[in-house]
Amino acid sequence: MLQMMFRKVSVELDERHAPPEPPNPFTSIFVFDGVEINTECGIGELDPAHERGRLYMVTLRVLIDNQPKEEAQQGKYSPYLIDVDARGVVIVPKAAEQLAPPEDLAMVNGASLLWSAVREQVLSLTSRMLAGPVMLPTMNFHDLRKGPESSEAAEPVAKPLKGRKAKISAAKE
Repeated sequence: MLQMMFRKVSVELDERHAPPEPPNPFTSIFVFDGVEINTECGIGELDPAHERGRLYMVTLRVLIDNQPKEEAQQGKYSPYLIDVDARGVVIVPKAAEQLAPPEDLAMVNGASLLWSAVREQVLSLTSRMLAGPVMLPTMNFHDLRKGPESSEAAEPVAKPLKGRKAKISAAKE
């Protein structure tokens, strides 16, 4: 990743689902098991002929809105409403094309790097908030691969690729 930036960072206390008293960070840690975390990912090729490889813009939006879903009998909710939009410029070196299609490499690795930055930002912000610090779970983005039939068409700007809904249960490593 050559560059990373936030387009939007919104983390606010959800008073409907916040604990009645501030938690003791030494004895209790919020775990996202059962919380619905929505992600939207996108990719666009910026420069297919860059001297170091192919340049892509990867986007990742992470949304936890705590809206009850009709199909959910009983859901778990986050103490915070989270909406973070991050973007990164990713380079895929010329030799890496032997490993996988360049767009797949940029999408999977770029989304993973952006997720890490979002995760760190949320932890940093919530560490000074009323409901205590929370750390988003680890995730992998392997499902974003298109596979060998991946299109090589160049796009000048990022486009929506896939929306993801993940109900966190057990470790997602």
